[in-house]
Amino acid sequence: MVKILNLNLFNYVDFDKRKPKIIKFIKKHDPDIIVFQEVRDDLEFNKKGDNQLKQLNRELNYPHSIFYPVTDKRKERPGKYKKPCIEGTGILSKFKILKSEKKKLKKHEEDIYNCGNLYLKIKAEKVIDLIVVHFSNRDLFSLLHLIETLKEIKKRKINPIIVGDFNMRHPEYLRDLTEEKYKISYYYKKYISYPAAKYTLDYIVIPKKYKFKSFKCLGKGLSDHKALVAEVAF
Repeated sequence: MVKILNLNLFNYVDFDKRKPKIIKFIKKHDPDIIVFQEVRDDLEFNKKGDNQLKQLNRELNYPHSIFYPVTDKRKERPGKYKKPCIEGTGILSKFKILKSEKKKLKKHEEDIYNCGNLYLKIKAEKVIDLIVVHFSNRDLFSLLHLIETLKEIKKRKINPIIVGDFNMRHPEYLRDLTEEKYKISYYYKKYISYPAAKYTLDYIVIPKKYKFKSFKCLGKGLSDHKALVAEVAF
């Protein structure tokens, strides 16, 4: 079994206030693997290279970590950022990460966001494939990113756990594209992960050969998103 926690970190918005809450929450739930989106290395707030993943892990002390610097925010939104600002995804793991690969997703016309997937092979009770995702935040583009990801999975001949901020307000789209081979956290136990708009944007998707032993969506004041905490049995 593996215990996974997912949280969109909401970059540096009120991070000084939220950081101790996030650390306390993670320590309470004690996950084996933690997945983050909107992790920043932002020179307005930190020294170069001292990204938010590193800052959290100084308190959490997970032995294995990877930060995927997906996008340069100054190039993505010229004029908004005065200092260098890189945003991406990250993972902390108690288990050894045997292999990792960072792969950009296609940037579609009219989509201002750059997105990418982090492909991992992790040695838990058994070796598992895991993909960290953060798709673009419009329905069409997130759907296209999901289709692209599923094609890549087929090409790689893997059967992964997929975790992250899918930015999909309609879980039925995710279900319709994955139900043959996967189980979705939302259909194990329905929840709202983005309370401000009463949407579900974040999901944990597992191969059908695995099962959810438990699942919760919770965490007040951690972020603009709630955290997902799942125990996955092999």
